[in-house]
Amino acid sequence: HIVLEGEACMTVNRNETMGRIIARVWSDTDFKCRLLADTGAALAELGLAIPKGKTVVAVENTATLTYIVLTAPRFTETKSAYSKIKAFGESYRDVRLFPLNWGSHDPIFTAKFKSDPKAALRRIGVEVLDAMSIEVVENSATQAYLVLPARLDESELSNDVLERVASGLIPPAIRYAAIEGPVSYHQFF
Repeated sequence: HIVLEGEACMTVNRNETMGRIIARVWSDTDFKCRLLADTGAALAELGLAIPKGKTVVAVENTATLTYIVLTAPRFTETKSAYSKIKAFGESYRDVRLFPLNWGSHDPIFTAKFKSDPKAALRRIGVEVLDAMSIEVVENSATQAYLVLPARLDESELSNDVLERVASGLIPPAIRYAAIEGPVSYHQFF
């Protein structure tokens, strides 16, 4: 854990795996295209191996599309690039989104959420932009979604921000923050 100081003091869990992936995607368009086309091969370029029998599917959030990942059944899993990717996709730290941490284990909640995710999010207090599309995906015991956060505005993509992200300082909430409007890396610190 890292405790950051400033206007808002918070503890951040480092996720070096996702940080390396996201920093590379945000700074290398060709790599992003390879990652979206063949996730396993692109991860191998970074020296990240996915355990045998597991797959990772990369998807990208944009200013008008956000992927919401419903959690996989809980089971013991060894630490690996796969478990780090899975954890990033399934972490809902915004208190308004806490129901997604447990709700996806309930078939009724899942069915209602999948049928109209915007309405479901609004019912739990998230102001989804009308122009935002929500795509619901589900992790499983053998497949995890690697959700790439929407790329930050060019003015915010400084070397300092990219270095912080690459070192693992990438808050999971950045993945779905665009639901309510433009995202700034600094809004989390």
